[in-house]
Amino acid sequence: MCDTIVALRNSTSDSSVLFGKNSDREKEEPHIIIRVPAKEHKVGERVRCTYIEVEQSEITYDCILCKPSWIWGAEMGVNENGVVIGNEAVFTNQKQGPPALLGMDILRLALERSKTAKEAVDNIVYLIERYGQGGKCGYTKDLRYDNSFLIADFNYAWVLETAGSYWAVEEVKDVRSISNALSIKDFKKKYENRLITRFSCGDFRQSLTAGMLEEKKGRLTVEDFKAILRNHHNLNSKNILYGSMKNICMHSKSIISSETTGSLVVELIDGEINIFATGSSLPCLSIYKPLWFVKNSDLFYSEDEVDSAVAYWKRQKETIEQVAEGNRDRTAYLENRDRIERELFELARSARDELEREEIIKRAWGMM
Repeated sequence: MCDTIVALRNSTSDSSVLFGKNSDREKEEPHIIIRVPAKEHKVGERVRCTYIEVEQSEITYDCILCKPSWIWGAEMGVNENGVVIGNEAVFTNQKQGPPALLGMDILRLALERSKTAKEAVDNIVYLIERYGQGGKCGYTKDLRYDNSFLIADFNYAWVLETAGSYWAVEEVKDVRSISNALSIKDFKKKYENRLITRFSCGDFRQSLTAGMLEEKKGRLTVEDFKAILRNHHNLNSKNILYGSMKNICMHSKSIISSETTGSLVVELIDGEINIFATGSSLPCLSIYKPLWFVKNSDLFYSEDEVDSAVAYWKRQKETIEQVAEGNRDRTAYLENRDRIERELFELARSARDELEREEIIKRAWGMM
């Protein structure tokens, strides 16, 4: 279960576009960040996705992807053009078909092929109509679902929701959020599986994030987006309730198997793409670390380095779990976390050139 949020230039404090998403997956499923460079491809070339092959585009763009380690596609990501996409599982009354494209595959294909958010919308529609969506999406569970997408660029944002081969699209006017429920009114009424959607608490979380966005509309900042993605519905509840499906930062507790395994905030401003990602579970305890599309791609894990990327995520997870389970002093840890995150953010804001950004990435991600 996941949550995705966006604020357009008319809703932020500095006329930036802000985008954020939590990836909620099975607790033990590694969430990795990789960079896939731009590339030219031969006419007629095909690309293998998670389950099927599709025709390859002649040109694919440079992408930074946040993804489950075993899936070809991604839960969220951004490309060199400033197109950023997050997808959500939605539960509809349409029968699930044979293995086809996963929503995550569609997301990656759209990022690799799109110069603008509108072009990404068109690419997603084409892929759904041409190849369909379907297949096992769970790490160990046989979870299958349809998908919704929140798509943004430097100027525009769109919500695209699907039910099998059917789809609906809605332009974002200022702020918007999506969760594990259809939200485009008439489409929702016709295609939603109400029982499963109710269990997912998608409507509740979407209403919660929408309210937080509306409250600060016109003044929204990167810090506000991080705060939303770190939100727990009831901080005064017993610890077991941290596993509630009503939490934006989701903890796997009791019967709840989903956990936030990674979180992303993207700021698009004055032609700059500023990325802040955790690369680790539980954003309430993690550090949002800066990334950019710097020329030195060696600062990122590649598709050929999945094992190393998984090892990085697991190392972070061990530290996070020590705090979450009470084996480290939470107050002291959070004070240090906040200090480090603040220092990294200030460094990111003051970076003057490519070299300084590369040094900040090395420091933030421990790659020196």
